[in-house]
Amino acid sequence: MRTTRIGNVLLALLVSGCHGAPTQEDRENARVLEALLTSITLVNPRLLEDNAVRVKTRHDEGHLTDEEYQSFDAVITKARGGDWAGAETACYEFRKKRSFVKPGQ
Repeated sequence: MRTTRIGNVLLALLVSGCHGAPTQEDRENARVLEALLTSITLVNPRLLEDNAVRVKTRHDEGHLTDEEYQSFDAVITKARGGDWAGAETACYEFRKKRSFVKPGQ
């Protein structure tokens, strides 16, 4: 009987969302994404380059997967090419697909 109660409590905790809180790495990746989006919406080439360095460094250090890095790089390439509106749209789409931190966390 006691084992069943403990199992039910563990199941309730998992279902309620107590498991899977964002890591510090997730939070930093979210900050980098938001900083990149800011540089793009401001149409600021200097900030864009600063953020491109941050993205590459995070990837080189193993904090971004190759797929995540390629998504970031595609956005940066669009902005570097002068397609700031396209880069902004692509950045919002990437954020929608790969939210490192869910709202409220």
